[in-house]
Amino acid sequence: MKTATTIEEQICRLKERGMSIGDVNRASEILLDLGYYRLGFYWFPMERSYPIKDNRSHKFKEGATFDKSVRLYEFDKELRSILSLYLHDIEVNLRTKVVYYVSNEYHHNPFWFVDDNIVMPSFINSFRVTYNDEIKNNDVISRHHAKHPDHLYAPAWKTLEYMSFGDLIRLIHSLKSLDLRSRLYLLYGFNDEKTFPNYIEIIRQMRNNCAHGHPLFDLKLYKSLRAGKFKRVLIGDQGDLWSSLRGVLLVIQYFLFYLPGQKGIQFSKEIKRLMNRHRKEDIMEFIAYLDDIPWLEERL
Repeated sequence: MKTATTIEEQICRLKERGMSIGDVNRASEILLDLGYYRLGFYWFPMERSYPIKDNRSHKFKEGATFDKSVRLYEFDKELRSILSLYLHDIEVNLRTKVVYYVSNEYHHNPFWFVDDNIVMPSFINSFRVTYNDEIKNNDVISRHHAKHPDHLYAPAWKTLEYMSFGDLIRLIHSLKSLDLRSRLYLLYGFNDEKTFPNYIEIIRQMRNNCAHGHPLFDLKLYKSLRAGKFKRVLIGDQGDLWSSLRGVLLVIQYFLFYLPGQKGIQFSKEIKRLMNRHRKEDIMEFIAYLDDIPWLEERL
């Protein structure tokens, strides 16, 4: 069983494994600030066995430095900051559209999200627990119930604002009306039943990754993205586009083109500026693949 180690022991361990640490005092401050475990994700690419994760020796390649792992961490933090803003915009846009279009479809029923004529009972049963244990404790919702003690739920335009992004997506998938689901998908340019669920799940995962500070720079998807309408504009072999962060960034840009303004173009420019800020650094060996993204110039 592994046990806790001191900063001094951590630095000795890194040196024994072949990492160069120039300023030990600075390294000590950073380890106490960011943590050995968190930084481990950023020196992992410098290990001899990378990208293998099982039975690692943790020995470093020649040229591995502590400063390089910190620079990679800083790049990842900047990337996460950019993505968080745009992912938030996508989430708010989707939340607003579901509230508006579905509530107007069932305008006589402000509690349509728990009506088993409209939504699958499996969603309603699980959401009932979430509502009573979590959402109902929110100040806005609790004040609604204080004013309307006979209501089991607050109306959709209130409740869905406090529904988790995951529950919102499950609610869309649980709508019994195929026509209504299709109309929601079409708001983002999708005309089939498979691509929107695939893409929006990636948006949800990335939103959670950003919120919880998970590493992004070498992200690998467990389930590949569907090429969808990209097949019409992408020519030739795209390598690992649909299983890596490259494809994820392209999917984020795709959604942004369906939001007001020029957010799709702004997003790609911000990622390019981020790459340029770090272009002269030694971490480019780990992130250069992000230069090779077939960015969209317009909505698909």
